Amino acid sequence: NDFTLIGQAVSSYAAGAVVSLAGKNEGGKTLSRSTVLAVLNDFALHFDPAHFRYIVLPSRMVAFARRVATMAISDANKEIMLQSSSEMMLGNLVTSLTLDEANPRRGQDGADALQEACAGVLHELALYGPGAAALRAHTPTMDALRVLAESGTKESRERAAGALFELDEETRAKA
Repeated sequence: NDFTLIGQAVSSYAAGAVVSLAGKNEGGKTLSRSTVLAVLNDFALHFDPAHFRYIVLPSRMVAFARRVATMAISDANKEIMLQSSSEMMLGNLVTSLTLDEANPRRGQDGADALQEACAGVLHELALYGPGAAALRAHTPTMDALRVLAESGTKESRERAAGALFELDEETRAKA
């Protein structure tokens, strides 16, 4: 159940706590659809120009991105993530990679950590069959992974290269 206090939904903070406790699906615990969607919506607020989080520094966004990354470990959560508006989610992840020179968050404090967290989400999605299909179908994500594999932080480059390996069926078949 949700409750709004001073313009903020309490459920999104509760969902963040649940993700920290059970988000990796360890011990068979799973997140509810509403929890997964609350965390995704909370992350998406950072890309809504009408919301106050739009101007938040990357260092403040990292916690929200890490919640998404923790959720993306579990295949059950990935399925829910993809059933929601995957186009918007992938677009937000690509924007969070801060690869575009025009991105106002590029070079700001925490941009590298944000890039690494979001690269991790994309890598986790690439390891999941339906997630890999969604990534292959989303051209901006594929383009961003290629650029990231060449120009990101060391960890981001590794994650992008891993995702691209998983997404390239021909190379995987040869290996």
